[in-house]
Amino acid sequence: MTSLREDLSRWWNLKKKQQPPATNYTDQSIENSQLTKDREFWALKDLSFSIRKGDVIGLIGANGSGKSTLLKILSRITEPTKGEVKVRGKVASLLEVGTGFHPELTGRENVYVNGAILGMTRKEVTNKFDEIVDFAGVPDFVDTPIKRYSSGMAVRLGFAVAAHLDPDILIVDEVLAVGDASFQEKCIGKMKNISSGGKTILLVSHQMPMIENLCSSCILLNDGKIKSQGFTESIIKKYYDLVLPSKSNSKNIIDRKDRNGTGELKLVDIKLKSKDGAELSFLRNGEAAIFHFEFSGTKSTIEKYSFRFGIDTNSGKRITTIDSRMINFKMEPADNFSIDVRIKRLNLSEGSYFVTTFLGVGEKAIDWLPNAIQLKVVNGDFYETGRVQKVGNGEILTEFGIEYKEN
Repeated sequence: MTSLREDLSRWWNLKKKQQPPATNYTDQSIENSQLTKDREFWALKDLSFSIRKGDVIGLIGANGSGKSTLLKILSRITEPTKGEVKVRGKVASLLEVGTGFHPELTGRENVYVNGAILGMTRKEVTNKFDEIVDFAGVPDFVDTPIKRYSSGMAVRLGFAVAAHLDPDILIVDEVLAVGDASFQEKCIGKMKNISSGGKTILLVSHQMPMIENLCSSCILLNDGKIKSQGFTESIIKKYYDLVLPSKSNSKNIIDRKDRNGTGELKLVDIKLKSKDGAELSFLRNGEAAIFHFEFSGTKSTIEKYSFRFGIDTNSGKRITTIDSRMINFKMEPADNFSIDVRIKRLNLSEGSYFVTTFLGVGEKAIDWLPNAIQLKVVNGDFYETGRVQKVGNGEILTEFGIEYKEN
């Protein structure tokens, strides 16, 4: 099944005889509309995978990796140039919430229209109507024209209709981030109910906490190909390694000329580690982390060292300083040693930071290295809600509780 635009494009190319020479694919040639700067461009190529009934699979990758194209092919919106897709069961797609809503029609009328577009019969919509409206939270406005809805209300109603489909396979593309916090929580709960009912779900999202919360396994796409496939936690780590620039090359720390101090001992390496000791290229807020510092040099006659490191924003603003003197931590002199600083729960918001280190005696520096490495922090499930937090302004996240009382 192809779109009218694609059919017209094929007809026009045939009429003008502008089709390019046949490629090594003998069963089907590539049209001019599929050429970019006189070269072939494949949005997807050499993909092969299978999903079992009842699986909840996350599909992740950087922008332009081919996720949306794959979903359109699986949804039968776009026909693949080569290869085939075998689907067993009724498929429903949540690729764009609220498609087909007419601003002049009321919420009630749009529910029926949207339900029909998504493949529901009028009887099915009628039977689920009260549940849909209640889920969207718009019972007082159901007979109001959509044009008078706020954007959030319209999106909630569109998702509510799509969420009450009864398919065997549900394909979801970045639509669980709609609405406010309470509605997102409701959406996640709905997806969990669908998956627990034995339905197959293919979920695309850039919100990794949501993927972790809902999906048992993941497929990582890159440049139109499957880069990796497996358990969610390990694939998400590979995703971050792929999309985040690598950290500053700590192997060159020993050669840095912008350090200060007496120099008998020097910082030679910094590693970021998980609580289990696995080396990382980034940290996630809400999780435990280890900062591993290695020093080498000449054994000193100094009896006790002090060590601290600060975390600064890209603009140079100091966020926090961790100082060994704060906890009466003492280090004996040695030629080579390492220091592990364990963070119980990282509370930095998403972004890039710089780590400055200081080894000395009191305020006298032995090795003081500004901006030793660049630290990458990505969003985790800090508040344990199963979704990424929209923190607004500020560099840190705060653990808090709220108590409400009627007077």
